[in-house]
Amino acid sequence: MKKYLILFSFLFIFTSNAQILERTALNVSYRYTGRNVLQAGLQFKLGDSSNKSLILGPSILYTRINETNKFIPEANVYFINNGQLYGASFNQYAIEPRIGISIFNMFFLNTGYAFPIHKDKYFKGITFGIQFNIAPKKSSFYDNLKMM
Repeated sequence: MKKYLILFSFLFIFTSNAQILERTALNVSYRYTGRNVLQAGLQFKLGDSSNKSLILGPSILYTRINETNKFIPEANVYFINNGQLYGASFNQYAIEPRIGISIFNMFFLNTGYAFPIHKDKYFKGITFGIQFNIAPKKSSFYDNLKMM
C-alpha cells in the first residue's frame, strides 16, 4: 500500500508541475525608482483569457546602496486588461503601484510611484520600468496575436 501511495504522489507532483510550467515565465527588468535597479524573478499567469489575466510572482532586486550591493526580495501582482497593465510591487522598503502597457505578455512598460514604508527611504518617487518575460517554448503565458 505504501508503494502505491508513493507512486500516486509522484504522478500528482509531475502532472501539477507540468501545468504550473505552462503558465510560468522568468522575468528580467530594469527600473528606475529613485535609483537604478535590476530585477529578476518568476511570473505565474492565472486565467486562460488573452484579454484579461492576473499575473503574480516573486522577484529579487539588485541595487547599490551606500556603496554596498543589496539584494531585496519583492512580490509583484499585475492585472492585464486588453494590453493595459495595472499592478503593484511590495518590498521591505516601499509599496509601488504601477500602470502601463503589456505587449503580448512578453514586454511590460510601466510607470508608477514608490511610497516608502521604511525609515530608510531607498525607494521613493516616480518610477519607470521595462520588463522582459521569458517563457518556455510551448507555454500559454504569452498572448496570441489576433488577426481579423
